[in-house]
Amino acid sequence: MVHGPMTAPSPAQVQGYLTGIAEMARSEARGLSRLDLSAGGFWRSFWALAYSLPAYAFFWFTDRRNYLLEHPEAEAGAGYIAKIAVADLAGIVLSLGVVALLARPLNMADRFVQWVIAANWLSLPVSYVTALAVLLTVNLALPDGMTFLTMMILLVAVLVISYRVYKVALDDDGMLAVGLIVITHIISVMSAILLG
Repeated sequence: MVHGPMTAPSPAQVQGYLTGIAEMARSEARGLSRLDLSAGGFWRSFWALAYSLPAYAFFWFTDRRNYLLEHPEAEAGAGYIAKIAVADLAGIVLSLGVVALLARPLNMADRFVQWVIAANWLSLPVSYVTALAVLLTVNLALPDGMTFLTMMILLVAVLVISYRVYKVALDDDGMLAVGLIVITHIISVMSAILLG
């Protein structure tokens, strides 16, 4: 069966990709071979973002809830949610655009596609694990200090896993993996500040 570049991957395919990501997170190079590294696989990897939408929606509505708790007199309807969603989307698009422009100067033009595919599929489990952590901290009504500690531990874990996955995707180039993590996070933060 031939799949078009924007055909949604089947559940079995997604499971295979996530197995590959898990192996890459353990610094196992074989995990990369489980990903579809073709041109079609590049475009299909963006389905990971679509599959992450429920987690993102949870973040947006949680952000709105917190904003209204701090500003009960404020109006934060659909426009507020849309603004946050646009900021998140802009951060993703700008990050990919900047890295694409830097691919040749960074000597990663031949590895750009496999990095994007790995980064996209990594974002799927990360989004849901993060949403679960936020949900637990909200429902358990943890003290502010405990909430901060929990989120910091999660952030460090995500950075370490991202480093390992990126390093495998970039043919064991650890410095480049660190550089891309820094670049993409700075762009995401700037997008949230400027557009959020």
